[in-house]
Amino acid sequence: MFNLSITPDLLSYVLAGLCAILFDWFPVLSSWYGALSQLKKRQIMATVLLVIILTIYLGSCTGIFSTGLTCDKAGFAVLFQIYLVAIGINQGVHLLTKPGKEEKVNINPRDV
Repeated sequence: MFNLSITPDLLSYVLAGLCAILFDWFPVLSSWYGALSQLKKRQIMATVLLVIILTIYLGSCTGIFSTGLTCDKAGFAVLFQIYLVAIGINQGVHLLTKPGKEEKVNINPRDV
């Protein structure tokens, strides 16, 4: 039997990759996100990832999730490390899966 344990870091990394794919490929979101400056894109993605990480951490601290994260300085340090790796994964997935100009030319939200 296959046993998979979803840890806070694994969940964060998977969600970071999914965010990159959604913001690049989901038609309505992609149109809006693609029109932003590079700085705004980075700020939005960093904020989205921070919300994901903090939700997992606060859920753990309030007892909603059982993650094994500690609610002290050491736990916060682990959280910050997870955040930095999640940003790297997000940007890596973005660079690897970003649609080229030929894929974006005919995207029309009304056609979806």
